[in-house]
Amino acid sequence: MGEQAYAQGSPLSAIYTQFHDSIRISRQEYEDRLRKYLEKLEREWNKCLCRSVYSFSEKFRTSTFRLKIRRWAQEFFGTTEIPFVAIDGSCSSKTGENYVIIYGGAYGSRGIVEISGNEAIITYKRWELNRDVSVVAFIPVPLEYGSFLVSEGEEVDEEGAVIIPLSDREVAKLTTLHTKVMQLAEVYLAYSLARSGSVDAPRLIMMDTTLSGWLGNTSFGPRWISIIRDGKVGGYELSYHDLYVMLAHPINKELNAPAPLLFQPHLRLVAEADWRDTTVLRESELSNVPPEVFKKGAEALEKLKLGSYDRSRNRVELNFEPRASWRKCISAFENVCEKLFREKDPRGLTYVNKHGERVYFTSKDLQFLAGIGLRALIEECWKPYRRILLVGVVKDSYSRYFYRNFLGSLHAISGDGVEEHLEIAMSDRNLLELLAMLVELEAPWATIEFDSCFMTLFPKRTEEGWRVQGYKVGSMPEVTRPPRLFLRSLAQFLLHTAKGFSSHVIFIDRPAYPGWDTADSERLSISTPGLGTFEPLYFSSPPRLQYLTMYLLSVLVRNHFPEALGYPEPLHKADWGARSMRERVARLLDSAWLVDRINPLRRTFRSIRESFRRMTP
Repeated sequence: MGEQAYAQGSPLSAIYTQFHDSIRISRQEYEDRLRKYLEKLEREWNKCLCRSVYSFSEKFRTSTFRLKIRRWAQEFFGTTEIPFVAIDGSCSSKTGENYVIIYGGAYGSRGIVEISGNEAIITYKRWELNRDVSVVAFIPVPLEYGSFLVSEGEEVDEEGAVIIPLSDREVAKLTTLHTKVMQLAEVYLAYSLARSGSVDAPRLIMMDTTLSGWLGNTSFGPRWISIIRDGKVGGYELSYHDLYVMLAHPINKELNAPAPLLFQPHLRLVAEADWRDTTVLRESELSNVPPEVFKKGAEALEKLKLGSYDRSRNRVELNFEPRASWRKCISAFENVCEKLFREKDPRGLTYVNKHGERVYFTSKDLQFLAGIGLRALIEECWKPYRRILLVGVVKDSYSRYFYRNFLGSLHAISGDGVEEHLEIAMSDRNLLELLAMLVELEAPWATIEFDSCFMTLFPKRTEEGWRVQGYKVGSMPEVTRPPRLFLRSLAQFLLHTAKGFSSHVIFIDRPAYPGWDTADSERLSISTPGLGTFEPLYFSSPPRLQYLTMYLLSVLVRNHFPEALGYPEPLHKADWGARSMRERVARLLDSAWLVDRINPLRRTFRSIRESFRRMTP
């Protein structure tokens, strides 16, 4: 009997065996799928990928081309000595008996890159640690306010009562407020450095985030934001029109951004009013705005009660001044961040509402404020007298925006081979890492930059054939990210094909720059029923700023740390700095709980009770 049980194995052994078999079978199926994709990938390389993936190594080794990059750096930055900062954030939350403490901060690792000499050799100098910068906030929040930490605002049931489905303790565990404080710290640190008038102010700002994705995540309607028309935020009362002014930004006339689309056409009219410094717009004066866009935008402004629309005269008048509204938004952002990160005010996460009560910001409120900061940061980087190269770098992503959305859309526009192209269902990172080994690319290499609007544009089969279409969201038939604002690419900085040794592909995005990317782009027109006709930025070869960005990043990728191969060293050190800040703050928070235990709240209750005379019946 014992031998039979031993032969059959224990139940735990059977579970482990099944688990091992599941992993083995899944891995084998994935490897088989990759082998099938390999043949198709070789076909697609010859058909389209070879024109969209570019190796920079050969040109970077040539002194004549490096001299050309140095000239571009001089024209763009006004110098070949380029101070930089790499910014990363950290956050945490700790729950005690009566409070949850929210911590969020950002750390900036600083240095300088210099392109010098007759050979235009690039060098990287790491500054001393005492020249690094950081902003930190840690705020105690009573547990009874925990519903604000989780919700996007108050949810009200049919009887008018606020729905709080979780206990205070559950709310404290699920809070996302600390991540929003971290994001606010990151953008505030970048913005304050960009506006700095010091000699060593950064001309290159690197952030460990996707800038275009961040902009999209801070774009939402007024129903999600409790601070709108609910009191003073940073000393200012914010109204609905301030929200829509924020959504219209960043604006740039030379980039033609925001583009005149049928999707959110009112934002283009807000931008037109800002450019003209007026509140009155006439269709006849807006030569770059199609009539249907003007009409739909004017109707939207009237419906949103942001202005009046005179249909007989094709004239719209706003009931606010866009420039003044934007200045107010920026001032509110600056004041909130100063109070939170510089003054370390324990009430930094609160504001006084219209009823005179002090209430806490919700997660969406902080996203809204971070959205103001991000848009203001981009516009600071555009200023000709301060031109700053802003770059977002992300290590981990399984997106398919490049191969499926962008290249698939080009196939749909040309009407050739869409189905065969879409047969390869891989993430961009895995596809390109496999491709680099297949065709033996030499690092550094990257995809040629593409417009970030292709994050929400993709090829779709219709009765008339394949066409490009925007994503469908809710009741809106088509939406898209703003075209002509950001450029995305994927790059690899370490690759030894013969040794089978490589780093991961990383994701890079940056704002488009007027006078540079507009001059280097080629014409590509896209028309859809829900979006109208527009022209995203399109390049058949790397634009000048991509060459410059790749050249700067190539020297900043040092490959000294096994966990950060192919990743810019300053960003890795910023991550170290942010994590060490979090560890130091964690020790402070632990000591704070000791104080809380020494003087528990029940003692406060007792002292309050004793301060009142006992009432006798």
